Amino acid sequence: MKWLAILLVLANLLVLGWGLQREAVDRPQKPAVHAGVGNLKLLSEILESSMQTQHPDPVVTEEQRNPDRQNSLIPSTSESANNPDDAQTEEPVAENAVPEVQAIPVEQTSEGRIPVDVKEAESAQNEQAADKTMAQPGKTINMVCGAFGPFERGAVARELSESLSSQGMDASLRRESMEKPIGYWVIIPPLESQQAAIKKVSELRASGISDIRRFVKGEQKNGISLGVFSSKVNAQVRQQEIAKKGHAAKVIPRLIVVPTYWVDYRADQERAGRAVETLRQRNEAIKNTEYPCSRVVTSGGIF
Repeated sequence: MKWLAILLVLANLLVLGWGLQREAVDRPQKPAVHAGVGNLKLLSEILESSMQTQHPDPVVTEEQRNPDRQNSLIPSTSESANNPDDAQTEEPVAENAVPEVQAIPVEQTSEGRIPVDVKEAESAQNEQAADKTMAQPGKTINMVCGAFGPFERGAVARELSESLSSQGMDASLRRESMEKPIGYWVIIPPLESQQAAIKKVSELRASGISDIRRFVKGEQKNGISLGVFSSKVNAQVRQQEIAKKGHAAKVIPRLIVVPTYWVDYRADQERAGRAVETLRQRNEAIKNTEYPCSRVVTSGGIF
């Protein structure tokens, strides 16, 4: 009997301990409350508590214990944070009430900001649009290169160069030297020696020919001049007179070296055509010399 009583006592103690342990496990644990944070509960906890009891004991919230502290189930908005004087204390919410659930976008971070740079997105779109534009084949433009000239006066050529540049053409002034005829000589070509030239002068005078001079230097040394004429026609008339008296004479141009000016240009075919037509109407003597655009012009040319 003694041992039976002891066994019953031990059994009762075991049952009591098991019951207390089960009650502690089944009882829902309240989440730890941190300073400055309201009494937050998950929706699943509220629903589970309402199913276990129909008349739960009133819950004393932290807002009731500390009415001066401003707490809410949902963190305060940016407006109340910026204006603390306008913020209002929210009423405490019972456990049975279902708190309002605020939807949070997937992209939103814990600080409430969306890490999407709008400017970078717009820049990427603009780059894609630019790539599409560059990918489209452009219109083929045929370039024409050449030169207008020659001009005797640099001021005239410079004026034309500035005019072409104002029309959207690439233009540059270029200076060159050239031999220009300033008259025509009627001469007897150089003889083999000075004595032969002197003898020929005597023969011409004996034939009644005047205006005779002997070249003593230069390319025509030991030659004889029978006159200088500004017109080639007059020089040819003099040549025929000398021939009638039995002497052979030649007509050669009298040349001097003078500066000349050209205007090199480069433009599309349409603009170059308009410029050529305009110059022809103003001065037919001006030439238009076209050359490949790959040509390199020296003496100040730009191409």
